[in-house]
Amino acid sequence: MRVDLDRMLAGDEGGTKNITPTQSIVMRAFEGSPANVRLFDLDPIAAFAEALVAPDCHVVHNNSFTTPHGGGLSTWHQDDALHYLVTEGEAPTNVRLPVMFFTANYYLTDVTEIGHGATEVIPGSHLFGAPSPEVMTGTQWEPQIKYNLGPAGSVVLFNNQVWHRGGPNTSDRTRYMTQVTYGRRMIGHKYFPFMNYEMPEHVYRDANPRLKRLLGFLPSGAYG
Repeated sequence: MRVDLDRMLAGDEGGTKNITPTQSIVMRAFEGSPANVRLFDLDPIAAFAEALVAPDCHVVHNNSFTTPHGGGLSTWHQDDALHYLVTEGEAPTNVRLPVMFFTANYYLTDVTEIGHGATEVIPGSHLFGAPSPEVMTGTQWEPQIKYNLGPAGSVVLFNNQVWHRGGPNTSDRTRYMTQVTYGRRMIGHKYFPFMNYEMPEHVYRDANPRLKRLLGFLPSGAYG
């Protein structure tokens, strides 16, 4: 996948590209990387998605990116607006939110030190019922930061509502990562430019029924 990503960033293959000094992204990486497509139905992650999200879940997002020294998505955030909001007092402890979608971050390089730019999260923050502050330094939550470290090939799974960020890469090497997001049938593809997007035939031509469903060929249901 690292070879695929370098090739897509250097040429015309793959999806839309966004190249900046701090991060280089290939959106819809599956268009130019069969290895990314193979991740979609890779177990146990795909089976976990079918159990946690829904049996008819599908992949709604697949970006690959590099983060050089000094780069990183260092602003804390959530990947969607709040799914519930606590307007007064402490967050209740008897709430279980349905998982509408979650992301799998696959490390394509070793992220074994904080300086490599780990995926950082505040565990349990999806139940806080509050938006994430952009800066965690000096807040009551700073001591709760979890740095998800692991060798190349590791995967970090997180709910879209969890407060998280891609830590700054202070090392002397480039971090490579690919992301796969699984969502409920009700969650549409997030394939820029969104309107009138048409998946290239080569992506799904030889797909088995399960992979084809994960690629977005869904049965009819509510709203269509």
